[in-house]
Amino acid sequence: QSLDDAGIATFRFNFRGVGASEGTFDQGKGEQNDLKSAFDTFRKWPGVKKNNVGVAGVSFGAVVALDFFDKHKGQAALALVSPTVAALKRARLDKLKGGRLVVAGEQDRMAPADELISLAVAYQGVECCMISGADHTWTGHERDLAVQLAEFFTGALR
Repeated sequence: QSLDDAGIATFRFNFRGVGASEGTFDQGKGEQNDLKSAFDTFRKWPGVKKNNVGVAGVSFGAVVALDFFDKHKGQAALALVSPTVAALKRARLDKLKGGRLVVAGEQDRMAPADELISLAVAYQGVECCMISGADHTWTGHERDLAVQLAEFFTGALR
């Protein structure tokens, strides 16, 4: 909603087997295809500038987004919310020419903020944000997260 309010077209989807979507969890492999399909579909929508599309992911979605960006070109910005430390260690964020953001919750035990931020700052030009008090669920901090993402994408996609 924050991105929409900022005038940025958005497209949200569930991976296979999540919510009412068909299929079953595929350890990130099939989910790559889900993201590619969503990304390609969104780029074809009327009014969307196909070379000015960003990708955001939260937790497992951030890991899938990292793996996706490594194999596919065309996204102008990448926002990673609570990615795993292992995924960020193997990431090649320096290869993405567009905006890059890593957001961590201060109280996140699954994706520790201090580790994520220290890994992210090693890449030149990667923006980092730690949200005080937030844990891996982001409960009670959704608005803080939304503001960070809207500010990032507003700058990265304009």
